[in-house]
Amino acid sequence: MNLSKYSLITCCFLFNTMASSANTETAADRRLTSVSTLKNGIPLIIRETPGSDIVHIELSYTTGTSSLSPDRRALNLLAFETMPYATKKYSKEKVFALTEKYSFGVECKGGVEVSHCQVETVKDFLPQALDLLLSVVTEPIFNAEDVDLSKKQRVADFQQEAQNPETQVNAVVNTVFYDASHPYRLLPEDGIKQTLPLTVEDLRGYHRTTLDASTMYLIYAGPKIDKTTITKLNEGLGKIGKTNRTPKPIPPPAFDPKNSFAFEHRAIPTAYIRMKFNAPSATSPDAAAAEVMFQILSEKLHEEVRTKRSLSYAIHAGTIQYKEGIGMIAASTSKPRETIETIAAVVRDFRDKGVSQENLNEYRNIFTTGYYLTMETHDQLANALSSSQAYFGDATRLYDLPARLNAVTPADIQRVAKETLKNIRVGVVYDKDKFKNEWVQPIKAL
Repeated sequence: MNLSKYSLITCCFLFNTMASSANTETAADRRLTSVSTLKNGIPLIIRETPGSDIVHIELSYTTGTSSLSPDRRALNLLAFETMPYATKKYSKEKVFALTEKYSFGVECKGGVEVSHCQVETVKDFLPQALDLLLSVVTEPIFNAEDVDLSKKQRVADFQQEAQNPETQVNAVVNTVFYDASHPYRLLPEDGIKQTLPLTVEDLRGYHRTTLDASTMYLIYAGPKIDKTTITKLNEGLGKIGKTNRTPKPIPPPAFDPKNSFAFEHRAIPTAYIRMKFNAPSATSPDAAAAEVMFQILSEKLHEEVRTKRSLSYAIHAGTIQYKEGIGMIAASTSKPRETIETIAAVVRDFRDKGVSQENLNEYRNIFTTGYYLTMETHDQLANALSSSQAYFGDATRLYDLPARLNAVTPADIQRVAKETLKNIRVGVVYDKDKFKNEWVQPIKAL
């Protein structure tokens, strides 16, 4: 990326302008955010959205598939997905009638480390939506018929994931990225085996463990919250007790050089490639630098592999920041050998040369803009606040991100790149007759 003197001046001007604007917006975000607790200590994070009548309420749980034993992880997914079907107060028919009349729906989803139930509606219908949400959270009944239907859907989702080579390649690389007992591992085939024998009592028993005030927190995004809503939240959730369970430690995925490549044969014309490696976690001091580093790496890979050489239909790099971080490079191509060689060359060059201050400013502007775009809707805003609450115990830590991005230096980028872009595990889904294992050697040599 060669910048002219004029472009460089413009870039720096925009960066300084955005930094000033970010400071102003951050201060406004903080003024619109307040934190209190229900009577049993469940945090209530309130983010006012002036001028909007939309209300998003999300109850999050700092528990997920990673909290369960290796043979029971699918239980988290099935239980949360079944919760909204029917409750003691609302039959399936009543749930359907209510959501149809008011055009809202309660959604519950399990996750790796954080699970949630949420509802989004307009202010006028908040009492009805909140009443349904609280009933779903505290008193789902898990009818046998509903559980059977939910199991079929869950199995179908796992099957679809396994049948699609673009998603199955993630499971393939996970066989060498995680050992069989690692908390983050749940392959589709294992998910199916775990889901099929689950019973009504399994789901009811698991649901009882989720009613733990020490793992719950609420996010409210919408117009100024009224006392009636807070009272209703206290009535519905304030009596839940605390277990104060000890968080389960998450070990970093161990690298085994003798087991770093996995291949699955499919008689298909396109090779799907997925690379994974350890990366900074959500709470790492290098979390912001890693976010920017992956943004830059993704742009460089797209430029070299897709734009200049037309080797890949799609290619990108990214990171997921849990208690342990995950780095990833994904590509689809009809020329896997050349694509892998080019990826290795880009990664090596990036580690060795890093990035200039001018280029960093430009990439950082893109990322900072993306940060604000992710908070344009109520659910995205709530999700971002939820992540900060889950990993830092402070939702408002979200608003520190622009400042943390601004503090990232070229030296930080290169250091994180050198520490992260190594010990890469590779998964490929492709026709075995068109692929040679030695083609992966350039990645192994990094």
